Amino acid sequence: MNKFKDVHRVSPAANYFDKNGRYCPFPPNTQPYYEFWDKEKQRCLEGYTTEEGDITVTGYHYFYLNYCPIQIAVDKKLADGTIIAERKQHFPKFYDKDHEYFTAVDECRRTNKHLTVLKGRRKGYSYKSASMLNRNYFHIRGSKNFVFAGMKEYLTGVDAILTKAWEMMNFIDDNTAWTQPRLLDRPMEKTSGYKKRVNGQFIQKGLLSSIAGVSLKDDSDKVRGKAGELVFFEEAGAFPELLDAWNVAMPTMRQGSKTLGTMIAFGTGGTEGTGFESLDELFYHPESYDCLEFDNIWSDSGFGTKCGFFVPIYDILDGFIDEHGNSLIEEAKAFEIGEREKKRQGNDPKSYD
Repeated sequence: MNKFKDVHRVSPAANYFDKNGRYCPFPPNTQPYYEFWDKEKQRCLEGYTTEEGDITVTGYHYFYLNYCPIQIAVDKKLADGTIIAERKQHFPKFYDKDHEYFTAVDECRRTNKHLTVLKGRRKGYSYKSASMLNRNYFHIRGSKNFVFAGMKEYLTGVDAILTKAWEMMNFIDDNTAWTQPRLLDRPMEKTSGYKKRVNGQFIQKGLLSSIAGVSLKDDSDKVRGKAGELVFFEEAGAFPELLDAWNVAMPTMRQGSKTLGTMIAFGTGGTEGTGFESLDELFYHPESYDCLEFDNIWSDSGFGTKCGFFVPIYDILDGFIDEHGNSLIEEAKAFEIGEREKKRQGNDPKSYD
């Protein structure tokens, strides 16, 4: 039975923007204008529930859906009636598995836990992560937000997480009342704020929130002292230093029994010899690394054990999602089995593996 219905209702701001080319219906610098943006900020921080009360999204999820355009696949009809797929800049669609993920992140913050995510390819986690970094940058004063990766290309490449974060940041600066001056503006780091001269000295003012990327390059000690509201370990399935870096970072994220921020490691499985062992350890022993636990329902050998957050290939698989964002799991499984059968019949066993 499909869980969600009429999911456009959780994107009121994005819907209005699509129709009118702006977010706010009120003139700038008026009381209704300020009240509108204060209300939107509250939704981005605390979440949003539809008027009917049937769908609730977390603050991170609301911000992602309403303020972070991404590249999505859309159908285009040619003159001869042929339908082809193309990429287009558009607000994210609501998906059931995304709702589950953002809910898990919210639970982590509330229960002093972190999160490990093992996922199929092309599930949009760089986009989701980039939006979460921006949500904190614009709405949490003094927040420090980090992305660690084994190689710089995972941070600032054409399709990398920081590249996406900066694109979202520019959109928000250009289209909302949350525009922030930048005290620091570099390819790997941006800090909001400005300098003001007081008694002959320049002091830093403003939100003073930041997003920074750090390439470890075989040196896990680079994470030391970098405690943040949000810390991502990007491409964790190809991150040889992941486990060492995680263990170095854990104490900086804790004060006594309280966790002061959330660490999230996400990556794709199926790769050998490139550092997947660290993600494997985190995923199958979540409690040992202060991570949120989930029942391991994915394999017979793991029955009765716990694991991290898993996103199988058949969840939110393009072409197998209904109009309400529900994954058509059985149809997606049948398609994926067919694709694997094609590989099995080939001459290269590695391709099938």
